[in-house]
Formats: sequence, C-alpha cells, structure tokens
Amino acid sequence: MTTPISEALLFDIMYTCRAMRRLRPDPIPEELLLQLVDAALHGPSGSNAQNWRFLIVRDGEQKRKMQALWRRTWSFYQNTLAKAELRPNEKPEDRLKGASIGTYMVEHIHETPALICVCVAKDDALAKVLASPATLREAVRSFGVGGAIRLAVGGARMRGLVDGSTAYPAVQNLLLAARALGLGAVLTTPQFFVPGEFEAVLGIPSTVTLAAVIPVGYPLGKFGPVNRPDPRRVVSWDRYSS
Repeated sequence: MTTPISEALLFDIMYTCRAMRRLRPDPIPEELLLQLVDAALHGPSGSNAQNWRFLIVRDGEQKRKMQALWRRTWSFYQNTLAKAELRPNEKPEDRLKGASIGTYMVEHIHETPALICVCVAKDDALAKVLASPATLREAVRSFGVGGAIRLAVGGARMRGLVDGSTAYPAVQNLLLAARALGLGAVLTTPQFFVPGEFEAVLGIPSTVTLAAVIPVGYPLGKFGPVNRPDPRRVVSWDRYSS
C-alpha cells in the first residue's frame, strides 16, 4: 500500500479536525478509501490482536436501508438524550445548530459516497483464556475472592473496553487521515440504539462487533479550529479531583 503524501502538519490536522456531517455526493476513488483504512490499521489494538475488520458501504440500496434505521435512532436521540440539561459552557444555539446539522446528515446519508464501518472481530484466543477455570483460580490467588468476583462481574464491561481500545484508536487515525487528505468525516454510533439491526443489514456476524459508522466525503463546509477546554480545567495531578 502506498503511503499517502501530505504537507499538512500533525498538530494543524488535529486542531482543525472538525466533525463533518455535511458532505458532497461526489464519489471517492477506491484507492483513497483504502488509504484511510491503511491509516486506521496503524493504530494500536488491545493485546496487539490486530483484529480489526472494515466494511465500506457504497451501494445505494444498502445506504437507504441504513438510513431507515438511522432515522429511527436519530428521532429517539432527539426525543430523549438531546433534551438533557445543557452542559457547562454549552449554549442553546450550539445545541440547536448541532441538531440541525445532524438531521441534515441523516436525511442525506444515502447520498454520502462512502460509509466506513469499523468492526472488531472476537479474539478467540483471549476469550478462551478468560473462560478457563485456571484463570478463575489465578484471579482468586492474585486478587482474593472478592476481587475475583468483581473481575467476573465486570467482565462484560472489560470486554467492551477491550473492543473499544482496538476500534477507536483506528477510528481516530482514520479521521485524521481523512482531514489530511481533504476529506470530511465524522464518528457516529447509531447502531448502539438498535442492537443487531445495522448488523443484520450489513451481514455482520455475531462474532464481530460493529463499533462505529463513519460517513466520508468531500466536505461542504470548511475545516477550522474546534472548541475545547483549557487542559488545566480537566487535569488532576497524582490523585483524581473534580
């Protein structure tokens, strides 16, 4: 795979990598899409398993099937989570603008040239070790009975974190690569609201987790600085403090 060439500087890319939800319908060359996936593959993965899987949706019929699901999830989000109290420093007009742009994305998702689905395949080797009685005995020896119980109870959360530690570094690499190549992209997770339904449309087996759906296209808007807090407001030193 040929390494993409870009004169853009890393920090310029990071600091201007806006979530782009308004995209042109112009097709993207296959080679460019593969370059985005190649960048994603250079991210870290849990236990270095490298068990990523990518599904790139370009077919119009598939996109319309996904759009039908997306409309349901977006309506649910708008009627529930989007009505939460404003966060500190969040302005009502910003939330309204975000809702409008989100609606635009959903209503035009069938025109988006590519939807890159980032997936994580089950790590069979790790799953086998976790299910082993020897692992339980070692947990008791290392952490005590109470610690072993907490570990077992938190197993599902741990598996989710392991999947996330593989999927989302790849997603971030992909987003940064898209920005460097002049493409707009955004991380979305509508599949979380309708478990199994996006997977059914896409033919994703139960042994593979759909972690993100990333619309990609040439942006209608402009890249620019993103609003973020001063790091001093979110950093604790040596011990957590709110």
